[in-house]
Amino acid sequence: MKESFSSITKKELLAEQRLKRCCAFSLIYGFAFTANDSKDGFLAKKTNVENAIFLKSVLSSVLKNKTIEYDEKARTIRLPKGVILFSTVAEYKEKIFKCENCIGSFLRALFLTCGTVNDPNNSYRLELSFDEELKRNSVYELMMEQGFDAKIASRKDKHIIYLKNSEQVENFLAKIGAVNATFAVMNSKIYKEVTNNVNRVANCDSANIAKAIKASEKYVEAILELRKNGNIDSLPNSLKETALLRIEFRELNFEQLGKKFSPPISKSGIYHRLEKILEIYNKQK
Repeated sequence: MKESFSSITKKELLAEQRLKRCCAFSLIYGFAFTANDSKDGFLAKKTNVENAIFLKSVLSSVLKNKTIEYDEKARTIRLPKGVILFSTVAEYKEKIFKCENCIGSFLRALFLTCGTVNDPNNSYRLELSFDEELKRNSVYELMMEQGFDAKIASRKDKHIIYLKNSEQVENFLAKIGAVNATFAVMNSKIYKEVTNNVNRVANCDSANIAKAIKASEKYVEAILELRKNGNIDSLPNSLKETALLRIEFRELNFEQLGKKFSPPISKSGIYHRLEKILEIYNKQK
């Protein structure tokens, strides 16, 4: 089964990355922010073993005396309650976010625990899903302050923040440090733009060719009749040359056909010659 783009992105974010102390704390609080249960002095969050290993690595680098536990059967991380000091993003901004990268680390943790992103080859959409509306609204305000054109929605018992265009998704992935995923979105957008331009040009060329062929039909019909009746050789050399080139290059417009002559002649020159051939044909007919 093909691995999803969302899963690939999360694997990239879980790779070993050196974080400043303040950014490491911001990431820890991002994990803790979505914890949904409290028991025996611990906060718990349903997640996966990869997140647990990553968070334990970050915790060990900044909190030497704190540990986490992971219940593989319940797929639940148990976070030390002592780590959690604040409950709102506003307090995080004041007490935890110390540098320009701290918010990116916080959002990175949110994406790892409650985020998804569509394959950019299909559509552009990134979501963060929360159990509590208050938490969703708090993160929404933070994202809006960061310049994201985020939208909110509710789906059953979940409260959603979503981004739905390539530039917004691209900026979010860059913000949380998913470099490869960011480039994947950029490359997808470039590929789609190039493909659309090629199709547009091809459609335009097809339309122009059809138009040129339609415009030349009456002249081609007259020339073919003159040739059939053996009268084309009696035409003056300039008209005979024009007649033969017209039936050879039926898809060309007058300007393009004029360039086949040596020396080239103008559109009006082609038009007048073809009109003269049509006049001779009508007289003979």
